[in-house]
Amino acid sequence: MLRPRAVIACALFCLCLRAQAQTTFLTPAWLKWLGNGTNSYTCTSGTCNLTDELWFSSFNVSLGATVVNAGGNGPLIIRSTGTCTIAGSVMGGPSGGAAGITGQGDFGGGGGGGGGGTAAGIAGKTTEVIPGIPIVNGGFGGSAGGGAGGTALSTAAGQYRMFMSNSGSWPGGGAIGGQGGSGGGQGGEGGTPIIFVCNTINFTGTINVSGGNGGNSTANGTGAGGGGGGGYVVLAAVNFTANSGSIDTAGGVGGSCNGHSTCGAGGNGGNGWTMSMTIQ
Repeated sequence: MLRPRAVIACALFCLCLRAQAQTTFLTPAWLKWLGNGTNSYTCTSGTCNLTDELWFSSFNVSLGATVVNAGGNGPLIIRSTGTCTIAGSVMGGPSGGAAGITGQGDFGGGGGGGGGGTAAGIAGKTTEVIPGIPIVNGGFGGSAGGGAGGTALSTAAGQYRMFMSNSGSWPGGGAIGGQGGSGGGQGGEGGTPIIFVCNTINFTGTINVSGGNGGNSTANGTGAGGGGGGGYVVLAAVNFTANSGSIDTAGGVGGSCNGHSTCGAGGNGGNGWTMSMTIQ
């Protein structure tokens, strides 16, 4: 069941290859609310599309099945009064088929800078919540004449405090990368946020919120696109029966020149982050 957007925030940073041991501390109010969904949800095979905030009595993604955040430019938030079982895959990154972030995002990684062509490349987007106040910097655009685009920053540990205190924002994810100079490769889209708030979580599958890769140079005199910033993942539960799945929050890889002259490679997008916490 689709529900009104709740107040969202989040916590702790880490570079993510495996799900982390859950953290225990006093839980922010928005992470205690399990929703009041009356219907169960199951994706048993193939690809199932969801987006926005949804409330269920239980949630299940079977081994071999994939749930995709199909909406773009926003999160997938699951709240369940029962068990959330993730044995299959949940995709919130462009590399996994999800619609990504085409703007600045919020607390994910910055966008990589586009490489220079005959003209300078476009800088990757910097994440922000309040316009004009940067959070995670994007990479610089490569200089005219074939300069390489800059690598974006990854989300730092201190940023989670900002997210926790930012009680009024809707989760935004990672930022888009910059386009290569002179109409070159497109910047990769940012990864989206994926958030589970459940009575019990059984996580043995995969969650992917990685940023999209930058596009390659299209011709001589054009630059390659920057990679998109990685998104972020939050798992909050009263109980964890398993938390051994894998989580990918990596920034997208910058595009290449493919042998074209007067071309700079795109910069990589910054990494996002993940955390797991026991609801107290």
